[in-house]
Amino acid sequence: MLKSVSLITIIVFTAVAAFAQEVFTEDDRPKIGLVLSGGGAKGMAHIGVLKVLEELNIRPDYIAGTSMGSIMGGLYAIGYSAHELDSIIRLMDWNTMLSDRIPLSEVVPEEKHDYNRFLFQFDLTPKGPKLPSAVVEGQGISEQMNYLTWHVAGVEDFDDFEIPFRCVASDLISGEPYVFESGNLVTAMRASMAIPSVFSPVRLDTMLLVDGGVLDNIPVVTCREMGADIIITVNVGFREKPNFDDFKSIGDILMGSAMIRSNYEAINSLKETDILIAPDLTGYSSASFFDGEAIIELGEIAARERYDELASLADFLSLYPKKPVSKPELLDKIYIEDIKVGELKYLDKTFVLGKSGLEKGKWYTKDEINSGLHQLMGTRYVQNINYTLAQGKTGYVLTLLPKEAYRSKYNFSVQYDNIYKAGAIFNVAFRNKLIKGSKFAMSLNFSEYPIFNAEFLDYRGQRQKMGNYLKTRWEFNSVPFFADDGDEVGRIKQNYLNVEGGFFYAPNTKSIVRGGVYFRRQLSNSGKGLLDLFTDDVDKLGNNWWGLTLNYNRNSFNDQFFATKGSKLDIRLAHPLGFGTIYKGSDSSYVTFDDLLDIPKESYLKAKVTFEHIIPVNSRFNIAYSLAAGGATERLGSAQSFYLGGLESTSRSGDIPFPGMISKEVSARQFVMGYINLQYQAFNNFYAKLSGGAMDYRNEFENLSFIPVQSLVSEGVVFGVNLIFAYNSIIGPIEFGYGRSSLHNKSRYHFTVGFPF
Repeated sequence: MLKSVSLITIIVFTAVAAFAQEVFTEDDRPKIGLVLSGGGAKGMAHIGVLKVLEELNIRPDYIAGTSMGSIMGGLYAIGYSAHELDSIIRLMDWNTMLSDRIPLSEVVPEEKHDYNRFLFQFDLTPKGPKLPSAVVEGQGISEQMNYLTWHVAGVEDFDDFEIPFRCVASDLISGEPYVFESGNLVTAMRASMAIPSVFSPVRLDTMLLVDGGVLDNIPVVTCREMGADIIITVNVGFREKPNFDDFKSIGDILMGSAMIRSNYEAINSLKETDILIAPDLTGYSSASFFDGEAIIELGEIAARERYDELASLADFLSLYPKKPVSKPELLDKIYIEDIKVGELKYLDKTFVLGKSGLEKGKWYTKDEINSGLHQLMGTRYVQNINYTLAQGKTGYVLTLLPKEAYRSKYNFSVQYDNIYKAGAIFNVAFRNKLIKGSKFAMSLNFSEYPIFNAEFLDYRGQRQKMGNYLKTRWEFNSVPFFADDGDEVGRIKQNYLNVEGGFFYAPNTKSIVRGGVYFRRQLSNSGKGLLDLFTDDVDKLGNNWWGLTLNYNRNSFNDQFFATKGSKLDIRLAHPLGFGTIYKGSDSSYVTFDDLLDIPKESYLKAKVTFEHIIPVNSRFNIAYSLAAGGATERLGSAQSFYLGGLESTSRSGDIPFPGMISKEVSARQFVMGYINLQYQAFNNFYAKLSGGAMDYRNEFENLSFIPVQSLVSEGVVFGVNLIFAYNSIIGPIEFGYGRSSLHNKSRYHFTVGFPF
């Protein structure tokens, strides 16, 4: 039963007041306390309740909240209206808010390839891999909360807000609830909603704070202690006794397990409640963030079910003078007069400031500050970064609070495609570990066609924009051969090795230049391959060569696999300086493989240029066009040829994707191509892609000009088309598609699962 300052009591108070002759003052008015419970995404129902309270001119004098209730209550307490909160919720990108991912365009170039490419990531300690403390650090939520609280930066006492506010967190060290009544509001809200195992705990002084709902999900006692006489409670958590329907997802089970004690405490809290509003959120879970509109509406429906009781309270309160309400001025940009950096263990403050790109004495918008945070996270030296603002003499003092990433990482993933079959991917990376200012990473794709990758970077300078690099890549590939009718007749098993070293310069997060010396070897072995069909007295054949290389890459895509804006330009130049032939077999068979062993010229310039640009049409649909060309100043040997065809997700060294074909369907010494890709996001993480293009290639140097003078109907032009259906899953992209080209006029099917190597 509810404590009975309920509808009957309020009516009595109203009747007494109506017949009283005295004049009521603000000090005489009973103080209204609003208690907002936790419940994850179900906490969005609080907004619907606030709408009804505003409609009745019931303005709480105190607000106490837990978890999602702390966010809704905290923002309401600093001046946001119910309709403003509604707009904020509806406009939020929850995919970004509930992850620590940053746009690929803000990751440094030398880290782009591996970013968001693994299923699991662990800290690699001396005792082995260490599980993370939570699924996400909460970077997206912290960024949004920081921006929404700009106008109260520097207000330390929560009693100084438009409405005095408290929120509750749980201290893992003491096992006691902790009530925030002062300090940094973002830290308070973030700690109060740190759902165990979902969001990482917040460390504050000697405490390690998690979701307040673990110990006190309905903080009625806290609200009473603030001075509230009449308590309105909105409960979006479990009912007094949950049932099987309350545990539909892993999130519900984790939340229910963590809140067993809190549910017992809630019974006493509800007894101290005067008006209880409990929305019926059956069918929704703590993770239903994409159902905000419906959940908000259910909150409003629940409040209207108590409308008569609330209206009686409103009538009663109308007898008293109204407290003047001031609307705070929200800020679009702020002036940063100084920048400080919190405590660091391994990194240098100069590095943190330099990589963020933030400078004192400038005006900044939310997006500009967040971009600076992302650029720092994009170095991969920083796991996540929060900030605080304090009032200065002429503006604000910004304090960056980076959480340094563990310097040794272990990553794991799995993948499958219908070309190279199943594989398990293992990766280890050491940043700033072996040598100060260095990165060393190794990756192994353990499969029927394995790949080994290793790279060492030795950075120079405080901002680490330049340095030396050494990398190697070994692949065991399968090269198909086709009959004239397009049927595959067999495959050659091929080993490819590249070792390269030199210098790099990355002036920003989008561009990098590398130049140095390379050694490459391409070798075909006998044994269960097409080579054995030609002869039985050749063990291996191939080439090795070395020379100079120069590469410029500019990548501004916003996502690794489903980009919606940006462009990518890659220019690769190679100048061989020496060749060698590898052959082990009979002299009589050598002439059979003359084309594979041939070295026409030892001195030439080889170039490959690829460019892709994405044009966003709307939030779900974009058009991309791709152009590519490759060739040399002299006729190339077979080992130096370009491989054309297939998807980006199945490409290996030297491959250039083209629709309508499988990987390595065409080998060419020179080529030009262009194609258009249409990408439509049907809903959530489901995509449809339609690609079509044209390509001209030749194996004779004299027959191909890079000026498009040939007719599109000429015999040498190949047309291709792909239709791909994709799903962006937790284990990586899943793609299924069909393609066809005019080269062989054969159906080509594509199926891939997982993060490509």
